[in-house]
Amino acid sequence: MNTSRENMIAGLADDLQPVRRITVQGGLLLVGFATLVAFGVSVAVFDFWFGMFEGEASSFFWVTNGLVLLLGLASAFALVMGGSPRVGQRENAPGWSAAMVAVLPMAAIIALFTGEANHVHEGLNDPVALMCTRASLAAAALVATASVLWLRRSAPVSIERSAWLVGLASGALGTFAYGITCPLDTVSHLGLWHVAPVAIAAVIGRIVVPPLIRW
Repeated sequence: MNTSRENMIAGLADDLQPVRRITVQGGLLLVGFATLVAFGVSVAVFDFWFGMFEGEASSFFWVTNGLVLLLGLASAFALVMGGSPRVGQRENAPGWSAAMVAVLPMAAIIALFTGEANHVHEGLNDPVALMCTRASLAAAALVATASVLWLRRSAPVSIERSAWLVGLASGALGTFAYGITCPLDTVSHLGLWHVAPVAIAAVIGRIVVPPLIRW
């Protein structure tokens, strides 16, 4: 009996190979590096807006990018922690951060429809809106790629939650990476077209990511 058991264990262990241990720091560094790459590409393509340091940026510019960055950091941290199963309370910081960011488009819509009719038309037909959305999503794709690669090496328990977090983290960090190169700092532009990519990336992440990280 003992010999049979030992042979069975030996047979199971024959094909095992040592793997590199994953760490929270490693996951955060990977996502952070991807964000820096996204920022570098954005600067190379769209140039760096030095006006933000010369008093040209509005307060809403800093508020929008600050809240988007906060959402990205909270989602990235929860994403990395979710890849390492543990006993404890689930992180809810991304939900609160997303709620804060959701205030921005509401403020933009209120600002649009409480202004003059031509301002409403200009805000909803922003000539560079599509470019900002595309650029933010392109930057988000770089962060999402790094996030998926890390999750494939880790052990996420909740596939659906991890998918949402990939979308939120990549969308927010990608939008921030591009957003600070955009000199348009009106309430309508930032509140609508610099938040829309976050929501779009979250939905895409929920649909696309689960098959990529499922065991």
